[in-house]
Amino acid sequence: MRQGARMRRTAMATLVGAAAALIPASLHSARARADESPVHTGLAAGMQGRVLVADESGVPPPSRRLRAIVSRALDDSIATWKRLIGPDAVDVDAVRLRFVGRLGPANCYGLYAGEGPAYCSGNETVFVGTDEANRLMARLGPQGEAGITFLIGHEMGHHIQNIHGRFALLNYWLARRPWRRVDLMRRFELEADCYAGVWIHASAAWAKSARFRSDMFEVLAKIGDDRVLPHEPEGHVPLGGVHGTGKQRTRWFMRGARDGDWRACNTFAAANP
Repeated sequence: MRQGARMRRTAMATLVGAAAALIPASLHSARARADESPVHTGLAAGMQGRVLVADESGVPPPSRRLRAIVSRALDDSIATWKRLIGPDAVDVDAVRLRFVGRLGPANCYGLYAGEGPAYCSGNETVFVGTDEANRLMARLGPQGEAGITFLIGHEMGHHIQNIHGRFALLNYWLARRPWRRVDLMRRFELEADCYAGVWIHASAAWAKSARFRSDMFEVLAKIGDDRVLPHEPEGHVPLGGVHGTGKQRTRWFMRGARDGDWRACNTFAAANP
């Protein structure tokens, strides 16, 4: 077993890397949703891709546009990261994708994670909460596709962190510096933003699209903790906000998108992320 795989298995199975939710989970009712439909990996017409299937009821899945955007982003991210990290490429393929109405306790070992998208390190699965994702696309308007694409890149960034043992590193520091919990988790999330930038830098689909990058920058300005969490002026990180301000998220995404080197994304070493 490779060193990266060994380190990954030592990470706390219930840690979830959640993307920035537009509405904090605490403000939602804890409604249960059984609306889940699987997404499998398969081969179609000689090309590897995720094949959308119907729900158990036999009804075709709703929100086909959302699912198409998510599947395209994840497949491109997987292919890109396999090129980038070489020896650990087989671990990149381990990531799975599942659409749910809302991420619930049963999805990630009892850990409630709200609306999603979210990555569960224990089962190496990216969960997409379709209710929130559709609200997000509606809110972002023309930047909706870029927004969903970025969030999938962010969650895939968590998978790369898992491969590189960063979940284990986070747990190490959380155990020794519990009073820095929010700061440490914020650094972890910003690192995933930077990894999303690395992907866009190297992606054959989006690397040369100035318009797409511009749309992503607009999205990042809108989903910082200073914009989506209440009772704080814009530009300030609310107490408990772990994703960073729009400026922080943009800065780390741009670092990855500019340098194209995941090694430059070490937010834990930054004096002021």
